[in-house]
Formats: sequence, C-alpha cells, structure tokens
Amino acid sequence: IPVLSRYHLLHKLDLYMVEQICREVRIRDEAGLPRIPVSVNFSAQDFDYINVADELNKTLEKYKLPRDTIFVEITEQDLATATDHFTEQLRRIQASGYKLWLDDFGSGYSSLNMLSEMPIDVLKMDMKFVRRIEENETDLRLVELILDIARYLHLKVVAEGVETEGQLALLQDAGCDLVQGFYFSRPLPPDEFEQLIKRDREATKE
Repeated sequence: IPVLSRYHLLHKLDLYMVEQICREVRIRDEAGLPRIPVSVNFSAQDFDYINVADELNKTLEKYKLPRDTIFVEITEQDLATATDHFTEQLRRIQASGYKLWLDDFGSGYSSLNMLSEMPIDVLKMDMKFVRRIEENETDLRLVELILDIARYLHLKVVAEGVETEGQLALLQDAGCDLVQGFYFSRPLPPDEFEQLIKRDREATKE
C-alpha cells in the first residue's frame, strides 16, 4: 500500500476491491444466501484521480446490485484535512444513495464541528475506546459520551474491536447501534464466510 500511495495508484486497488466484493455478493445472491452489505475503505488520494460515485455506480450496475450493497468508509484523518473537492465528492456519494462511514473516530484528528458539517451517516468508534471498558470506568464513560453526541447528530455508531462478552454487554447497555470484532469472527476467506452464512441461516430457521 505505501508503494501504491507513493505512485498515486491506490485508486486502482480500491476499485479492484469493489469489483471483487460485487462479484462475491452476486455469487451469494445466486446461491440464495442473504445479502450482507460490505464496507469499503477509500483513500483520500482516490478522490484526486477518480469520481468515486461514478465508479461505484458503474460496478454495481455491471453486477445488477443495489447501492446499499456497498458502504463507503473514509478515515477520520482524511476528513479532518478534507479539501472542497473531497467534500463535494462525499456529498455526491451520499446523494447517489451510499452510506458514508467515518472510520477510526476518536483517533485524534476530528472536531465536533467537523461532524456537524460533513456528510457522514455512521461513526466507527476507534477500538481503543472499547479495549478497556470492562476495567476502566473512564473509558466506558467516554464511549457513552460518543454515543450521546452521535444520537444528537442523528448518526449511527459502530464499535470496533469487540472481543469479549463483557464488552458486548456494556455496549448494548449503552445503546450502541452496531458492533464488530473477533468476538463474532476473525476475518475469513470467501468460501468459509459463505459457510458461516449458511450455518447462521440454518440456526435461525431452528
């Protein structure tokens, strides 16, 4: 990735990932499995070389998939240094029907003023807030404050890095919208992920 960034080619990798995701989703559709949206990280550098909304539209149309198949993620650092061109593209992405997720929220770059002005739908809370909430009441209170701010701004929150049942319970009690982490599953190759979906579907039927 550092090499691609140095030669301004990151957009090719990110568009390749979108293509692969759409191909896998189409395969699962044809197998009759539930459709599960996938979030895709885009680098701020991408926006200097491609029209992200147009490229997403072309790929999704190619695979006959709706736009809620893909969530677009950008990092807090990229948003904090956003140019007018970058912000305008984000607005086009949102206006095209995609949800915008802000990754690594709380990692040290953002301001509350930025959150109120930028076209963001979902905050992904940095995992450092989750890591110690079972032992450290200050960290738990910070999580609760982030959730309060998000609710005030009508934003959803995803907590990253959930690894224990205790962390999950505290986040549920605090009203966190979504969670992700090794507590549920480690990253899986496509075939194992497909088997996981099938097992989950069978368990739900029971």
